Amino acid sequence: MSPEAIIDGLFAGSIYALVALALAIVFQPTRIMNFAQGEALILGAAVAYQIVALEKLGWAAAIGLTIVLACVMGVLMERMITLPIKLSGSRNAWIIATLAAALIFQSVFNLGYFDVDALRPAPIIPGGFELAGMTIQWQELLTIVVALAVMALYDLFLRRSTYGRAIRATAHSSDTSVLMGIPVQRIVVLSFVIAAVISALAGLLAAPVIFVAPAAGLVFTIKGFTAAVIGGVGSPRGALVGGMIVGLLDTIVRSLVGGSMGNFAVFAALAVILVIFPSGLFGKPMEAH
Repeated sequence: MSPEAIIDGLFAGSIYALVALALAIVFQPTRIMNFAQGEALILGAAVAYQIVALEKLGWAAAIGLTIVLACVMGVLMERMITLPIKLSGSRNAWIIATLAAALIFQSVFNLGYFDVDALRPAPIIPGGFELAGMTIQWQELLTIVVALAVMALYDLFLRRSTYGRAIRATAHSSDTSVLMGIPVQRIVVLSFVIAAVISALAGLLAAPVIFVAPAAGLVFTIKGFTAAVIGGVGSPRGALVGGMIVGLLDTIVRSLVGGSMGNFAVFAALAVILVIFPSGLFGKPMEAH
């Protein structure tokens, strides 16, 4: 196993951790696992590719436009997912609603970039450096640092801000929150928007390094979902740990064995962890149920 495989694993784990965090953010107030979350990652990669690689406008414009479009996408996702659920009256309608939203956004990206194999802009910080015999790309290091910073900032937002406390109250009981005057609908929309922005930033960071195809949203959703389940569904801390486990295990096994053994190792680890910790490493029994 090469030392670079560990860095690559931490980089991939950071991307999966951000997607897992986004899934947890939506899940907390809604109890919906958004299978369209990976499409926000593709949005970030597509904007970076369009603005940086094609339009040559630079990363500042790409980041600003990504945040604006991700906010719009978050609002659209909330309407496309929660409205059918309310109209159907079925508590399992979220499965069809989120998958339908994923397929709709996937079709949009496929139509827009039907002749593009990978959305690959230039790195935000090109080049790399040597450390203890390892070659570390600046883009990979930046992604790891950003992932850790986002986790810390969201945890601070959740604990210290008024909206963060409202999200925690809504996650505990939406009915009680309504009686206490908390705008639950606004909290739900905010959760979708924050999750979309985080996922889009993950795509923006991932695109210069790894293969991000216009139709790869569900692939990242599955990896992020696996990370969320391993860490504990609804737990931001678990999202970070789960993402790192998935990223490191997948990358290291692929470097040693190759092929699809990385995915096999990840799902085998998921099965073992759920046998020992049915709620995930940091999850609560209510989330597991």
